[in-house]
Amino acid sequence: MAFTPLSDLRTSYQHALVALDKATCVRLIQDALSSASIDVIELYQDVLSPALNESVETEMGKDNSIWKEHVRSEITRTVIESCYPFVLKAAAKTLAARRNKSAGKVMIVLPAEEFHELGARMGADFFQILGFEALFVGSNTPCEAIMNGISYFQPDYIDIHVVNYYNLFKAKELIAAIKQINPAIKILASGYAFTQDPDQSVKLGPICLINSYADIASLVGEQLGDLP
Repeated sequence: MAFTPLSDLRTSYQHALVALDKATCVRLIQDALSSASIDVIELYQDVLSPALNESVETEMGKDNSIWKEHVRSEITRTVIESCYPFVLKAAAKTLAARRNKSAGKVMIVLPAEEFHELGARMGADFFQILGFEALFVGSNTPCEAIMNGISYFQPDYIDIHVVNYYNLFKAKELIAAIKQINPAIKILASGYAFTQDPDQSVKLGPICLINSYADIASLVGEQLGDLP
């Protein structure tokens, strides 16, 4: 399957995702990455995220929409995981340019009852590409389990990802617990619940709002004084 320009790739991928055609979705993305017509950053920000959001909006209000949303999420997860070799190559290039100087350690977590993890999963790859040692914990993680992870991993940053607005109170509890055990950890916030109401990052903070690859890159500039 020949690669297409970004706009055509976005359209072709969207059609395949709406049709629940997993094989075509994976082939389209692998061909585009292998031909270097797109990189992982463009893929996540300009193809995968818009396609997933558009498919949800298209099905919204339909009786059969929930199971299709789950299937599309699983297809997207497969596509993301298939991109990992390209993430490793990009991360190696970044570290080589910095003479293997890490940008720090970051944990990406979702509090209990927060199940929307795909945005956080893509964010974890952004962190790694930019030279962080990234640990993606995954969805629906109790506060106590996250505290155990912090004790083990000893991160410099923790990115708390919340999509469902009703889970912000659990994010607040998590932030308080983190500050109690290690106030030196820098707390980041990502996900729809934060980006649609940026004031939350002030109310719960001070914490740093992360909404894009560029936002993460700015952390590297603060930490190391250079960008890849």
